[in-house]
Amino acid sequence: MKPATYNYDVVIIGAGIVGFSIAFRLKQTDPDLKIAVVGNSRNPLMASRAAAGMLSPYCECEQDDRFFFFCRESLQKYPKFIEELESVSGLNVHFSMAGAIMPQSSVENEWENRLRFFKDAQATYEVWSRRQIHEKLPYISSECGDVVWIKEGVVNSRQLHDALMSAASLLGVEIIDHEVTGFLRANGSIDDALTDIGLVSGKKFVLAGGGWSKHLGLGIGIAIPIKPIKGQMCRLQVEEDRLGYTVHGFLTYIVPWGDEYGFIVGSTMEDCGFDSKVYDSTIDNLIDNASAILPCLHDAPLVEKWTGFRPTTEDEMPIMGASVRYENLYYSTGHHRNGILQTPNQADYMTKIIQGKLKNEIQEFSPTRYGL
Repeated sequence: MKPATYNYDVVIIGAGIVGFSIAFRLKQTDPDLKIAVVGNSRNPLMASRAAAGMLSPYCECEQDDRFFFFCRESLQKYPKFIEELESVSGLNVHFSMAGAIMPQSSVENEWENRLRFFKDAQATYEVWSRRQIHEKLPYISSECGDVVWIKEGVVNSRQLHDALMSAASLLGVEIIDHEVTGFLRANGSIDDALTDIGLVSGKKFVLAGGGWSKHLGLGIGIAIPIKPIKGQMCRLQVEEDRLGYTVHGFLTYIVPWGDEYGFIVGSTMEDCGFDSKVYDSTIDNLIDNASAILPCLHDAPLVEKWTGFRPTTEDEMPIMGASVRYENLYYSTGHHRNGILQTPNQADYMTKIIQGKLKNEIQEFSPTRYGL
């Protein structure tokens, strides 16, 4: 029996936040487009479901290069993006711009370099006095030393993913919750993606497979230089008044998720393939590091612990743009630690490229640098 065939203008392969945000923005700009998102939207190991949701261009970056500018632009777009998303989806997404703190003790010898970067980048930041620390951070350890506050954000990534799926569906995007197992291609273009329910045909294809992008690339004869970087993390039940800011450090981060979700504590950076096991010793170490900053975490109830895989390229830059190998293929993958942060800006950027409205790609992100 011949398998069923589904025909679309744009087929997005990858059912995470990046893939759905592109579908959402494409549908908003051109409601007549027939769009499908294909993939396992509930894979708990994907970065979209595992990420803490920090929106931190200043704390994550160390120099004012094109990557930093792109991330900062995306942060600036977030308030309107969340407003649009909640309006269309009807779902609440916890989003806060209360800011982040960076204790001096958590950055060791990099304190002066961090402050210099914040100043050079014209960030909104403050170095808090002892009195301000006592007033604003009454539960923080006295061993943290000086503290810098910087205006950054946080979003509950699971709620963001749920809202994007709902909004895309309500706008008419078809969600095909099945994995892609291969492709049919000819004459420099991709014709179909193969799934266990049939062929998914498209005029244009977008590869947004996150940590599994390399595997998908093999199906079209391309070696995409992406590997999964494992992160182990956990969620603790803590009263919300214990901390109103994200905490950044080289050894740990602490993220309040609001809405009685408690605090996220993370995360490791492990180059170990798709080892999805969560190790108690690792979680204990994360909690110990976080407790050195916020002591109440030491005895806080552990709600859950998990692993996720960041999609990481050789140069740790995302791959976004048009393929040089296939005339109807586009990429948005390899976002490493900052996929959630880059979501609004990459959705706008990729929409313009897919629609042919942006010819000059950002070279640092372009697939051409890897001959893709």
